[in-house]
Amino acid sequence: MTDAVSPAPGAFLPAQAGPLGSGSDLLHSGNAGFIIHRAGQLNHAFRSEGRQFARDLVDHLNKVVEGVATIAVHEEILGTADRLHWLIHMKQPNDYSRFLEIADHDRSFKEITEADRIKAEQGAGNWERMFVEGSFQERVYVPQHGLDDHDDDHHDDHHDEPSDTFVPPARHQTGLPESRQRNSLDSGLTIIRTAQTAFRFRTEAREFAFAWAAEVNRALGGELTVYLYEETFGQQDRIHWMIHLDSFDTYRKLTELSRNDADYRALFGREFVPAHKGGGGWEQTFVSPTIHDTVITPLHAGAPLWF
Repeated sequence: MTDAVSPAPGAFLPAQAGPLGSGSDLLHSGNAGFIIHRAGQLNHAFRSEGRQFARDLVDHLNKVVEGVATIAVHEEILGTADRLHWLIHMKQPNDYSRFLEIADHDRSFKEITEADRIKAEQGAGNWERMFVEGSFQERVYVPQHGLDDHDDDHHDDHHDEPSDTFVPPARHQTGLPESRQRNSLDSGLTIIRTAQTAFRFRTEAREFAFAWAAEVNRALGGELTVYLYEETFGQQDRIHWMIHLDSFDTYRKLTELSRNDADYRALFGREFVPAHKGGGGWEQTFVSPTIHDTVITPLHAGAPLWF
């Protein structure tokens, strides 16, 4: 596929429609065992140069880390203007050592990161002037695991098969065939929903999070896929859902499930907190107000600036 591919009306163009192509060895949110989410804020004055730099760097890295990692660069469209997001999909944490080797020894990488990209009349410089100082942040996502025994009907029958990933990949969470699953490369929109679980109800919060994803995947499988991740090497007991879809029309269907789907509606009447802890529903299990959405779309050459 190429950048010339057009999405359906109302849909956003997925990452795989660009230079990544459609190779079967690509890693994504569904088959990776370890994901680094890196975000950085562009200076508004260098928003075009920064986007070009991000595309050039990712295009090169995906060639030299092929088979080890796959990187997709996105831009935030509902949130902070000119904020970029990189999703670095790997199988194992040790795979990150490949990036360290590239930074130290790859000539093309050095040319991309060190050459002047800002016009002389604007003071020259490269990425270090394009991005706001101190704005880069990273989180590590690991597919949620260990909750499978609570509801085997929602899971892949082969989720215990030997795997070369850090933990079993998120695709095993859904119980859906891969043909009906979406992921971070074949979706035009990804909503990253973040929530802080209450320490006392950390297990119950995860059970709700898992159950919510399962109900959404059941109701909207093929149009939308939700995966659940645990934050690792970051803030304790913070979890993340990745919601993959192509358009806000599909998101509208998600928001209407509570009105149109009885099984989904019943989820919110369940007692997730046991009696010996005082009882209660899902709302008891999260710290208020820590549930937050970030909406991103793949960054493509020639894509219009939002503002």
